[in-house]
Amino acid sequence: MSSEMQAPRRGWKWFVLGALVLAACGVAPEPRGEDSREEGSVSALRDSHGGQRVFPTWSTPTFASTPVLATDGRQFLTVWRDSGRPGQLFAARVSPHGELLDPEAIRLDLEPTVETGNPAVAYDGRQFLVVWQGQRTLYLVRVNRDGTVEPPVLPLADIFGSPAPAPAIACGWRKCLVAWPDFADPRTIRGVLLETDDHGLGTREILIASPAPSIAPFGISAAWGHDRFLVAWSAARAGSQKIIAARVKTDGTVLDPEGLLLSDAPGEQTRPDVVATKQGFVVAWTDTRRDNPDIFGTLVKANGSVPDSDGFPIATSADTDFLAALSYDGSRVLASWTQSSPNHISVRGNFVRADGSLASPGGFPLSAGEFVREGQSDVVFNGDTHFVVYGAAPVIDEPPFQVILGSRVKKNGALVDVPPIRISHAPSVEGTAVVPGER
Repeated sequence: MSSEMQAPRRGWKWFVLGALVLAACGVAPEPRGEDSREEGSVSALRDSHGGQRVFPTWSTPTFASTPVLATDGRQFLTVWRDSGRPGQLFAARVSPHGELLDPEAIRLDLEPTVETGNPAVAYDGRQFLVVWQGQRTLYLVRVNRDGTVEPPVLPLADIFGSPAPAPAIACGWRKCLVAWPDFADPRTIRGVLLETDDHGLGTREILIASPAPSIAPFGISAAWGHDRFLVAWSAARAGSQKIIAARVKTDGTVLDPEGLLLSDAPGEQTRPDVVATKQGFVVAWTDTRRDNPDIFGTLVKANGSVPDSDGFPIATSADTDFLAALSYDGSRVLASWTQSSPNHISVRGNFVRADGSLASPGGFPLSAGEFVREGQSDVVFNGDTHFVVYGAAPVIDEPPFQVILGSRVKKNGALVDVPPIRISHAPSVEGTAVVPGER
């Protein structure tokens, strides 16, 4: 498909995409009662005992990492970076019924010359948008609901001096914000507004925080809700890393140019995740106020106020709890995180109520325990059920491969899909999943 760049329009750059005449292409949102493929044509159905009948076709061990999730309100799209195949990004869809729709996986970076960093993904009401940082460029590729990729890979912005952490992306209806920390001099939090219509995709760069001299490559996240975006990142305040946030309107107006300090607790707060709720936004992060890393969170109201500057505990076990991910089902937030002990790494979760209280005192497992290393999770809610994905490997240190697994989650936190759905690799690569003596 051809593309061309039109002259800027009120600060916007406009990609005219020949195949992106959406009404003519029939990619309007599908009714909730229909799947994007007929069930009889799906090659990875689950059998009568709940097990996966047909698996991914990949049979060569590689290292699938940094899985991220988005949903169109029905199916779940998982995107990951394959460190064993340098410079390659992949995706696969899972239906609401737990059916793997893309056993061969979807290759996203269609041009071998395009560098690939860790991805982020969101759904804009018509398509999935996947973004990542290369060495000096921020890229985007679009994935239709039927799993086809809309070429070309689009360069969104030049970036400078970047350690290439994953960017953040959040979308309302056909309006999105991509945000990332830029490590040029001076350091800044930059953003690109995206807007699609029936003729193409428009982009406009904005500065979210400038200068931001103390930002660190410890994660950035964004969410859409209450007619605005909330962007959260980590930066040094008073000698330690804290979580800073800013609200951004769809016209690019930054409502908090100085940043909102979300927690004034001691210790380091890093690697935030954000989700919109009826009450505002919930932000969760890795927190070392008790020395051992824990998960804490707080509420940010739509007006920018933070009622609890100490935050509330989500996971405070004797083990290391880190890398929070959040989804919201209309009443509760599902928080997932990675828990690390000397002999085992797993994914755990808990439901967080609107008042910050927890549904389960100790949380519950979100990974199946088939591997000794299960972590780096993401979660999403499709309007009916939560879905969790994570990376799994047979040993903790220097594993020979890593696969992406996933499961739907019941309202009580129990896993629907046991064993979990294989998303990235055939079982033939796994060998003995749990090494004797490692658990």
